[in-house]
Amino acid sequence: MVELKDIMFDNVDSILNLTPDENQQLFVGPAAKAIAVAFAGINEGYPGFLQAIYYDGIPVGIIHIGRAPVEAQEPEILQKYKYVYRLMEFLIDKNYQHKGIGKAALRLALEKVKEYPDAGQSPLYLECHKENKVALDLYKLFGFQNTNIILSDDNYVLVKLPE
Repeated sequence: MVELKDIMFDNVDSILNLTPDENQQLFVGPAAKAIAVAFAGINEGYPGFLQAIYYDGIPVGIIHIGRAPVEAQEPEILQKYKYVYRLMEFLIDKNYQHKGIGKAALRLALEKVKEYPDAGQSPLYLECHKENKVALDLYKLFGFQNTNIILSDDNYVLVKLPE
């Protein structure tokens, strides 16, 4: 069973020890960075969440989605919106991959983000390295479109537009 739970003192050490699969380490940042970025977003007043992904009662990953204003340098497809939700961090520990946990967690997170301000009118966007085929395939299953915009760090921009 997959659940999303808050990161608290009783699970933070487990979260900080999460490790991506060796071939994904180039694509996923450390959990500590995700926690810091989420905390900064909260302090800046942006809605969103960083949650632990639990599988059968064990913390096995994290997912971070937050809202922020659309910046001038962002892709043209986003420029007609005032705000965008960003999927900024999504990690499943290497020992728990290929079990459907990521798919279930993303489904839960996409439902959760609907509770936030303007979620129905704002796109959800993310960056995904062009060689991270597993992640690209997962995001496409959930309706994310590859804009074919490649950023300087070889990341594609993927967007899920409001329905």
